[in-house]
Parts: sequence; structure tokens; C-alpha cells
Amino acid sequence: MGILQRVSPPEELSRDPSRVGTRGVALGIFLLAALVRVLYVLALRDHPRFDAPVMDPGYHLAWARSLLEGEEFRAGPFFRAPLYPVALAAMLKVSGGSLLGVRLIQALLGALTAALTYRLGARVAGEGSGRIAGVLAALSWTLVAFDAELLIPVLLLPILLVALELTVVWRERAAAAAESSAESSIGGSAPSSRLSRVPLGLFVGLAFGLAAVTRPNVLLFMPLLFLGAATWHRRVQPAIWLTLGTVLPILPVTVHNALEGDVSLIATQGGVNFWIGNNPSSDGSTAIVPGTRDGWWEGYFDAIAQAEAEEGRTLKATEVSRHYRGKATDWMFSEPGAALRQLAWKARLFVANVELANNKDMRFLAFRTMPALRFSPMRWGLLLSLGSVGLALLCLGQSQSRRRGAAVLAGFGTVYALSIVLFFVNARFRLPLVPILSIGSGVALMALWEALQGRRWISVLVVLGPAAAISALSFIEPAGYVASDANGLAELARAELDRGDADAAVRYLEQAIQENPGSVQVRIALAKAIVGAGQDPERSLLLLREAQALPRGKDFPELEVLVLDMQLYGGEAKSTLRGAQALLAKRPKDGSLRLVVARALALSGKGQASVRVLEELLVDEPTNAAAALRAAYIVEQIGSRDAAIAAYKRVVSMEKFATPMMVASARAKLAELGL
Repeated sequence: MGILQRVSPPEELSRDPSRVGTRGVALGIFLLAALVRVLYVLALRDHPRFDAPVMDPGYHLAWARSLLEGEEFRAGPFFRAPLYPVALAAMLKVSGGSLLGVRLIQALLGALTAALTYRLGARVAGEGSGRIAGVLAALSWTLVAFDAELLIPVLLLPILLVALELTVVWRERAAAAAESSAESSIGGSAPSSRLSRVPLGLFVGLAFGLAAVTRPNVLLFMPLLFLGAATWHRRVQPAIWLTLGTVLPILPVTVHNALEGDVSLIATQGGVNFWIGNNPSSDGSTAIVPGTRDGWWEGYFDAIAQAEAEEGRTLKATEVSRHYRGKATDWMFSEPGAALRQLAWKARLFVANVELANNKDMRFLAFRTMPALRFSPMRWGLLLSLGSVGLALLCLGQSQSRRRGAAVLAGFGTVYALSIVLFFVNARFRLPLVPILSIGSGVALMALWEALQGRRWISVLVVLGPAAAISALSFIEPAGYVASDANGLAELARAELDRGDADAAVRYLEQAIQENPGSVQVRIALAKAIVGAGQDPERSLLLLREAQALPRGKDFPELEVLVLDMQLYGGEAKSTLRGAQALLAKRPKDGSLRLVVARALALSGKGQASVRVLEELLVDEPTNAAAALRAAYIVEQIGSRDAAIAAYKRVVSMEKFATPMMVASARAKLAELGL
């Protein structure tokens, strides 16, 4: 008997949902996963970002708090899909606003993902493979770490797993109905029509629609599923139910966007993200629009300003998205060779056993928070190699039932992987594939175990040969990737700086410099931290000069601004003002430059002019709390007490977009002013 036969389950096991998996095993996997995740969250409490997240987590938190307060977060259509922020608002409500409570709830969601992985694996590949898949998901360090973050995957994964299991059941029912119909046509008993009357396709569509309102690229799978549904059922009506179900969760989002005066199906970030991953300077993973600042709101406003400057007019959100999508496609068609090389590079990053950072280095964070996670068996390279082989074994096996289920998983996984490569690659975008590959890994390990027990060495090679080839490719580090803790230390330092502990930030960054002496970003962060700690600004300026001497990259505009900023700390207000104004003439919408100009004006005794620059900046960037606080300082010096109070109150009202140190400073000033 060949290995493909060995991995085939009994037909009746795959057909009867009541016999797929056991509640006891599912509960055990849930409890194991919950225990690991709860311990991780408790260990994470001392991290400076725990109660003050920034970047994407900070954006989601600000949105959720606005929903709870009944305030409009941002006028216009949704920039991002709204379901996770809505769920986050609900978790905040339940937890009384505690981020510890929110993260503990998310730990339970992550545990549910592990249990659902087991159930789907048991249905598609058998009980043994399902148990292995569930345990792998429970102990996956990437899932454990991301389940504690205020990010989309913690909600997306359980929704997707429900959608995929419903799809597998739907396909099995279609096969059962077809077989019953065939038996009836040759004189057998008439099939029961009770199941066929249930529009299961509607619920499949609802699940995928909810997933799309969480992350819209899920919709790329729906045309394939529509064609599949019409083929399985040999009629179009089930596919219509699927379409209706998919549309229902999306429709309220589309209506909201239309009422905001700009029609968008779900969100408007697609074009911007497409340009991020498909432009001449893209590295395939860094989520920054070329020429914009490194900060969520800074980058957001800069991207809009760039598009409007290039179009020569004010743009709606969908027009900004269309602008960047057009830029990306124009570049790809005008330079197809370069575009294909970039797609190949992103495919290389996708398979690489490297968890590419987006907001933070999750490997550094996870292993520093819970050192035991270093022993987690889950590494992307192993998961990809074993999972791919296992899914192939299922798809090529003799059991029709398992082939059908495996085809659903492989089809979705392939489309989803292509959507990542089409845009850009990072660790959290790969997470939805972890449960699917865990199921495939369970199949491969079960097949390998059975082959070893039976001493079928050819069968062992059938599993290990392809797995070893994929693993070898994965574990070869991509060119230019530097494996070190430098970025993680730098992020930790920035968090300490935002919290107000500049001395700790300097210590972390000095370690980071030792880890990666050639990092421009680490030198920039250290220069900022030295000034924040009240240490020698000359050393900061020297670090920035050294960074400018390194190969010029996308960091150079930021370096130009920081050098000017450090010159201000050295007391060179007039010369700095001239240099900043000259640069501002070339980059009139550069918010960082405008802040430097405002500071230079204030230090040159031109307070009123400085406030005007800051107020103009706040019109363009209404979430720029740093500009608001700077304006408040100057108003306090040159204006009335009432004007200063109003200015500091404005900073406090921007709490969702400010660091805790900014808000604390504004409140301290209000107390000094008698409030």
C-alpha cells in the first residue's frame, strides 16, 4: 500500500460532522492554548507599549475609543476595514477600558483559533492529524505573540477557520447529494431533500463576508469559490446564495462610505498598499509610502499630500487610492522586468524563515517576553515545508473526501499567499496561513510516523525529500537581511523614550549599535534619545553626521530634518531657520520640516510667526499632537492665560493620538495655570 493511501481517512469519518473531532480534545487544546497565551500577556505587562500602543495597534485603539465615546474618528470612508476596531471597542467595553482585560480576551480568541484548527484538521485529514495541527497552533510562538497585539489577525483567524470548515461541509454535502441522485437514477431510494433546502452557501458567504470586513483581500478567493460552488452543485443557485451571504456583511460598510460622500466597497487603503509593494524603491516588506515620514499619522497625511501635489488638486480618499494604484500599474507596465524581479523577490521573502517586522520585531518581543517560546516547534520554514507536503499528499490521495477538503484549504491558501506577494510581505500577513499549514504538517508527520513504523523507506523519502528541499530554501537568509536584535532594541528604546525614560532608551540603543553598527535608523533613534536624556547634543549631531555618511537610502530626508533639529539644540537658530526654510520650499508639506521651522522661528523671537506655521500644520494634520503641544508652549509664552489654557486643553483632547508623555506635560501645564 502506497503512502498516498496511508493518509486517506475512512469515508464515513469525513462525511459525518458529529464524528469529526471530539469535544474533549478540542477543550484540551483550547485550555493549553489559553494557558500559554494568558501567561504571555501577564509577562508582557511591563512592556512600555502595553498601555500606550503606537502605529497600527495605536490606530486601532484610537478608533475603538472613538466608537465608545460616540465620536467620529475620521471623516470620510473607512481607510481600513472596520470589523476589528468594532470588536476592539466591544472588548474595551467588557473589560472596563482595561488593555490587560482586552489582551486576556484576545488570548481566549487565540485559544479558540487553536481549537478550530484541530476541528478543521480532524474533518479534513483525520483525528490524528487534527490533534497535531491543534497542538502546533496552540504552541505557535507567532500566534501566541500576535494574539496579544491590538491587530487584525486575532479576529480574522477564527472567522476564516469557521468559513473554511463551512466550505468543506458544503462541498461534502454537494458530493453526498450527487451520489444520492446517481443512486436514485438507477433505481435506488430517493434522496432526502432536507439538507439541500438549507442554504448553507448563505452561511459560507456570511463567514467570508465577515472575514472581508476584517481584511478585504479575502475577497480575492471568492470568484474561485463561486465557480467551485456552481461546479460542485451542478447549478448556479448555491453560488448565488454564496454571493448574497458575502454581500450582506459588506453592504452596511459600503453604505456608510457612500453616506460619507465617497463610494468604496470596504476600505480605501488598497491603492496605497499596492504602491508600497510595487514601486522602484520597494524592499518588499517595509510598509511606508516612499518619501513619507515614519509614523502612522505622519505617513498617512504625507501620502495624501503627495498624491494631491502630483494631481494638482484636492482628492477624495478613493481618488488617493486610485492615484497610487495607477502609479503602481504604470510602473509595472513601463518596467516589466523590474516589476517581475520585485515580485520574485517578494515570493522569496514569503518563503523565507524570517518573521519580517512591520510595527515591531515580534521575534525579539516574543522571546524576550517569554523565553520559553524559543523552544516552540513552530518555525515558518518547517511549517511551510511540512505543511505544503502534507496538503499535497491529501490532494493526491485516494480518498475523494479528503481530496475535496484539501482542495478547499490549498485553494484558499494559494490565493491568499499570492495576495501577500502581490502587495508586500511581513510576519502578520502570513498568519492566516499558519492554521492551514499546521493541518498539512499534521498530515505529513502522521504519514512519516506510519512509514517509519512500517519501515517503508521509499514512503519516508516521499515525505522528507520535498520537505527538505522547501526547508532548505526557506532557511537560507535573503540577501541583505541582517539577523540581529538591533531593531527590537531600538523599538524598545523608542517606547521607553515615549514613556519618559530617556536614560533607559540610551542604554538599549547603545546595545543596538553594537548589534548592528551600520543601521541608520538605530543611529537616528540614539541621537533622539541622547537629547531626550539631556545629554550632549554634540554627540547626537555626530551620530547623525555618521549616519549621513552611510550609503544613502530612504532615510536621507529624515536625516536632513534631524540634523537641523539638532542644530537648534546647539543654539544655531538663525542658520537653522535659513536651512529649514530652503528645504521647506522644496517639500512644502513636510510636517517634520514645518515643526523645525516653527521651533527656529520661536527661538529667533518670532513667536507669532511660529504659531501660524503650527496652526497651518494642524489644519493639514489634525492629529499631530506634537505640533499642538509646541503651539501651546509658545502661546503660553506670548499670549494670554486663557489662550494658553485653550491650547493645552486641545492637546489633552488629542489624547488618542499623543504619547502619554505629551498628555502628561499638557495636564501638568494646565495644573500650573490653575486648572
